[in-house]
Amino acid sequence: MRAGELVGARYRLEKKIGSGGMGVVWRAVDEKLGRVVALKRALAADNAQDSWRARQIRREAKIVALLNHPNVVTLHDLVDHDGELWLVMEYLPTRSLAEIGTLPAEQVARIGAQLAGALEAVHAAGVVHRDVKPSNVLVTEDGRAKLTDFGISRANYGDTTLAHSVEIAGTPGYLAPEVADGADATSASDVFSLGATLFTALEGVSPVGSAGNPLVLVRRAANGEIATPHRGGELSAVLSALLRRKPSRRPDAARARQLLEEIVARPRNHDRPISASTIAAAVITVVVLGSAAGSAPPRPAGPGARSRPEALFTIGEPRTADPCALTSTAELARFGDTEPDNGYGNFNQCHVFVRTRAGATVDVIAQLDPSTTKRQYPGKTEEHGALTIVRHQPTDIECSRTILLADRTHVVLRAQVRDHAAADLCPMADAATTSAMAVLVRGVFPRRTTPFADTSLAQLDACALVDPGTLGRFPGVDALRPEIGFGGWECRWRSTTISATLLVIFKRSPPLTAEDGRPTRFGGREAYVKPGGYGVRSCVARIVHREYSGLGTRSRFELLEVVILSPLPPEELCRMVNGIAGPIAANLPPA
Repeated sequence: MRAGELVGARYRLEKKIGSGGMGVVWRAVDEKLGRVVALKRALAADNAQDSWRARQIRREAKIVALLNHPNVVTLHDLVDHDGELWLVMEYLPTRSLAEIGTLPAEQVARIGAQLAGALEAVHAAGVVHRDVKPSNVLVTEDGRAKLTDFGISRANYGDTTLAHSVEIAGTPGYLAPEVADGADATSASDVFSLGATLFTALEGVSPVGSAGNPLVLVRRAANGEIATPHRGGELSAVLSALLRRKPSRRPDAARARQLLEEIVARPRNHDRPISASTIAAAVITVVVLGSAAGSAPPRPAGPGARSRPEALFTIGEPRTADPCALTSTAELARFGDTEPDNGYGNFNQCHVFVRTRAGATVDVIAQLDPSTTKRQYPGKTEEHGALTIVRHQPTDIECSRTILLADRTHVVLRAQVRDHAAADLCPMADAATTSAMAVLVRGVFPRRTTPFADTSLAQLDACALVDPGTLGRFPGVDALRPEIGFGGWECRWRSTTISATLLVIFKRSPPLTAEDGRPTRFGGREAYVKPGGYGVRSCVARIVHREYSGLGTRSRFELLEVVILSPLPPEELCRMVNGIAGPIAANLPPA
């Protein structure tokens, strides 16, 4: 289907707005009533009237039609069009909890109370939702939560179906222990999934953690390996009750709603929009940094600007966050000639090259890292309202600053010298920090204006590319605890038997040459292998995924890099890299 097509002789498709395990969602116009609606189409296109998917979407329609609740998405119609079934639902501009990211305890409690009320109505109708998770919770601009997607009868990991032999209803990361252990889903398991969803909104990760393999999460849930919330204050006790291992010890949805409403109703000094003093502190930060770097402070917000809660000082959906929006060539131009390059380096980076008047080339980088990142160099910490700045001690070749958002995501501003010429790096790092703070003080992290191409490596998960068999080729691998980079674009495993690290990472680069290593092929793709390519004690395989247009007319290439870091002999490292890189390259989709 394409924009402009008519469904059921009534609903004109306008724009695709989402997709999931059971369907694709469009914004459309009801031409009879003149209202905007959301249309959800079954993914099965062949023989839909008799297909299993058609039965499931009919089932979802009947379930949603039973409900009339302000926190459940309203179903308007069910349409049969060219052998496909379409759900016609209310349309509201929303974002899912998965897109919003972490929130403060008070806001999580407020959303939780609404969702518990929705589940109370769902359960009263004799229905079990079976897949409560952040991506199935929509939140409007005014803070109303809407529960959606009742069409589950199979196991999903995100939007990817697990093997059909795995009899699980729900999504790993949000499964109740009894469901993960093979029991049927119940209203009590819905309550657990609600608790897991709110835990994720509060802590940034599900209560069973994260893993490249979804079955690891299922196992943790079945074993009752449930984390305790630590950021929630009084909300933590309620979430712990919802997440109890035994279903009989959890409150039902009605009681959960009451407990969450009590938290919302309690007066608290910090339950208000961000104060003028907080905004002033952040603006002072920009003024101080700007003064240190010789630049002007940002203009204050106009009279129509709204103050924003500290919760919005978060990254939101990582893959749509735009590090280039934090950089300003104007701030850096006083150090020399500037050249931005938004098609170079890691996907979580943006580069501006500065050619100083003394002849040095400095790479000024804005980089986004997850909250689990540990910085190598210590530094002085400064609190500025909802934001924290760490001024790291400089080295001979780099000066860096880290801004910590409210969800502890790292915004790193680095000035690195690209040659051996002398350069005063810290003023450039401070100027870059000034630019970033001027953007971040607005409270909303900027989004990419152009999405990644469907064939881009940016759409993939680095951990998921490495299957268990391939991972087993890395000696002593700690397979269950990978270190996951920003956006899932980097995955790192440690060895438990030797001093070694395996790194799989996505990058962007100019065309590769003989300087990048020995030419070879992996998975039918052009590749280069180089000992010492990541430092003296390393070997790296660079595998070309696709060519694309970078800044201006220059060609760029997306690369999959497989790296082993270890004091082992270089030939041994490259032997291991060759054995691992081939199967990983074979798992890449067509470019």
